[in-house]
Amino acid sequence: MRLHKILQTSKAVLLLSFVAVVIFSCNRKIVFSDYKSLSGSKWHQDSILRFDMTVPDSTKIYNLYLNVRNDGRYGYSNLWLFVKITPPKGKVLNDTIELSLANPDGKWLGYGLGDIYDMKYPYKQTTIFPSAGYYRFEVRQGMRTEDGVLRGIRDFGITLDKAN
Repeated sequence: MRLHKILQTSKAVLLLSFVAVVIFSCNRKIVFSDYKSLSGSKWHQDSILRFDMTVPDSTKIYNLYLNVRNDGRYGYSNLWLFVKITPPKGKVLNDTIELSLANPDGKWLGYGLGDIYDMKYPYKQTTIFPSAGYYRFEVRQGMRTEDGVLRGIRDFGITLDKAN
């Protein structure tokens, strides 16, 4: 009976250790991840979302993702963005990006839970940053609306992870 309890305890400890290793090893790749919530799911055309991150090593290869969380009331199948990247030194990068949020038939892309959809878009893949240090990302929505307010985007985020 005592041996049986020891074996059960050993199996439980082994299983918990395995789960902990899997959880922590998966997250070691993530260097930065942050979301900004948009109050009332409204993104004003003049609102700039700022993300400040530190790139620890300029010799490593990274993947950069743009994350969009929209609700089913979003009135478009795409999302235009203006992205400004300010490095610790050197030239500022300005970029215009179009993200597809739905298929041509209107089916939302990404993962849905109820009326909320979450999609992670590859932005800069297998990228080497020119220098380590502090980077600022500024993102504005570039959709044309009558009143300058884009409705239906709940959150926007950026994720940076190690490519290998």
